[in-house]
Amino acid sequence: MKYDAYRYLWPPRPETKIPPALIGFYEKRGWSGQVKKNGTCTVIFSHGDEVIFKTRHDDDHKAWAPRPEDAALFKGRPGWNVYVAELLHSKGVGVKNHLYLFDILVSDGEDLAGATFEARQAILERRWPSQHCEVGGGSRAGVGAIRVTDDVSRARCYTSDFQGVWNGLALYDEGIVFKDPAAKLAPCVTQTANAIWQVKCRRPSNKYSF
Repeated sequence: MKYDAYRYLWPPRPETKIPPALIGFYEKRGWSGQVKKNGTCTVIFSHGDEVIFKTRHDDDHKAWAPRPEDAALFKGRPGWNVYVAELLHSKGVGVKNHLYLFDILVSDGEDLAGATFEARQAILERRWPSQHCEVGGGSRAGVGAIRVTDDVSRARCYTSDFQGVWNGLALYDEGIVFKDPAAKLAPCVTQTANAIWQVKCRRPSNKYSF
C-alpha cells in the first residue's frame, strides 16, 4: 500500500508487562529483544527535505526543538519514510539531542503494514549497515545501540543471552522490549494496534514494580 501524503501513524508500543523471571521464556520462544531507553517515543516523518517530528500522542515536542542536524540524516530519500525512535533528551539521563531508532513503518513511499518485524529491521540494517557503524560504546545511547552518527543510533536486536543483556543495562535503560520477529505490522491507525506481538520488561523503580 502506498503512503503518498502525510498522515499520523501510531507507533508500535507494548502494553503487556512481564517480570524479569520470564525473560528466559521469550528467549526460548525465539523472540528478539531491544533495549528500552528512558526517552520520549518519537515518530519521524520524512519526505525529500521535509522532516516532521511527533510524539507518540501526535503532538509536537514541548521540551525539545529539533535542530537542522537532527533532521539531516532523514532527508533525501524517495517518497515518504516513517521511523520510530526514542528521543534521549529531557528525562535526566545525561544525554541530549539523541535519537535511538528502533522501527520503520514506511519505506520509500511503501506502507509496511503486513511486513514482519524481522523484515522491517532488515530495512534499517540495509539503510545503515552494522559494518559501517560502531556497536555498543561507540554510541552515546550506550547498551544495545549501534552508532549511526553522533546524534543517531539504531537499536540492536538480540536473539540470545537475554539475561546477560538485562544484567548489563545502564542507568538510563528502562529495560528490554521483546518482540515476535515473525509478527506482521498491523495498520498503525490506533495506539494499541500493534501491542499484541511485543511485551516489555522494565527494571523496578519507584514508579513501577517491573
